[in-house]
Amino acid sequence: IKNRKSIITMVARLDEIKDHETLIKSFLSLKNDKWVLQFVGGGQKEDYLKNLVNSLNGNKSIKFLGSRNDVLKILSNTDIFAFSTTIKEGFGIVLIEALSMGIPIIATDVPACREVLMDGKAGILVPERNIKIWQNKLSSLMESENKRSLLANKAKKLSKFYDIKLVGTEYIKLLNDI
Repeated sequence: IKNRKSIITMVARLDEIKDHETLIKSFLSLKNDKWVLQFVGGGQKEDYLKNLVNSLNGNKSIKFLGSRNDVLKILSNTDIFAFSTTIKEGFGIVLIEALSMGIPIIATDVPACREVLMDGKAGILVPERNIKIWQNKLSSLMESENKRSLLANKAKKLSKFYDIKLVGTEYIKLLNDI
């Protein structure tokens, strides 16, 4: 399996709330042919994003997988989970799924991602729409198996805070205190 390309995955609707464009431009600027970037999800920006990738000659290294029912299977083959979004982002359930699978995460530093990634303890946070810093942080993660491994271990450990039994117990305590 050594010939397999490493995979960066983003799972999200292709809409205005997300920021696929910054991730696309950052990834393609790195010109690393050992990696592919794949997007899972559909939406009104699909044609625009495919045209952008085409105009930047990225068709060989960026794939659009569409809406899928096998997201966990796709994540199980993911080396880095990227989540480029905007300040309008709600609570990122997909970040918790990636955490629980021990996938190193890089995401936009907006309140929703900051909360789930515990202010950067569980993943790398990057300023919104900052292509230069996305390039730098993404490249650093792509080039260092050690960094990915450390981040994966942290993600797995910290994902326990989102375990349904723990969260349920906390809710019951809260309700009992009212």
